[in-house]
Amino acid sequence: MSRTLLSGGLIAGALAGLVVALLQLWLIQPLIIQAERYERGELALPLIQTVEQPPTPTPTQHSDVQMHGTDLPRAGLTVLFLTLTWCGFGLLAGAAMSAAQISDRVRPFSAVGIAVSGFAVASVAPAFGLPPELPGMPAADLDARQLWWIATLLATAVGLALTYRFESWAVRAAAIAVIALPHVVGAPTSPVAAPMVPPDLAALYVARVIGVSFLGWLVLGASLERLLAGPLGRTLPT
Repeated sequence: MSRTLLSGGLIAGALAGLVVALLQLWLIQPLIIQAERYERGELALPLIQTVEQPPTPTPTQHSDVQMHGTDLPRAGLTVLFLTLTWCGFGLLAGAAMSAAQISDRVRPFSAVGIAVSGFAVASVAPAFGLPPELPGMPAADLDARQLWWIATLLATAVGLALTYRFESWAVRAAAIAVIALPHVVGAPTSPVAAPMVPPDLAALYVARVIGVSFLGWLVLGASLERLLAGPLGRTLPT
């Protein structure tokens, strides 16, 4: 990978990470905090409440701080983690662009192409089998979920790379088969158990996580194109 792509990927990833972190604190973190209150028993679903309710535990001062979103150490760790994660995404995007320069048959990348490809690989494909989960929701074994998530990410990336590299319909059919393979095998199934969080809260969480991820990829792609004086692929060093 050239120094231009390396530095561009890091800067674009850092910018995207900061944007995602701010959106996370604003739109997603309050949902996580509310789900944690259900998980701790401070809140209860109406369908599982009995006629005589036990007194609701009084939230501690720490819970009040979390509920209002002013837990500074937690917020700081969230910003740091997301920034580093998106820096990694930026490096991967730069590596993919660098690899694309090996062949003249690969079409130049654009900001939209980077955003859509990265979003499909890292968010959409895994979410088909393992949608984002709130605390208190039934979940399958962690090791099995991680293995399936990584396999799905790699299969989707390989499939998209084949479609970018080759124009043969046979290769594209093989690429579709590779992308579909993890979903044919199936994601690990969650145990049958009553959820501890309301379904509408879980649905809102999934929608916001996927939406914020898409915005993050748009920022990353646009930043890369801007930093490297796009359209990408035509001004990169060989």
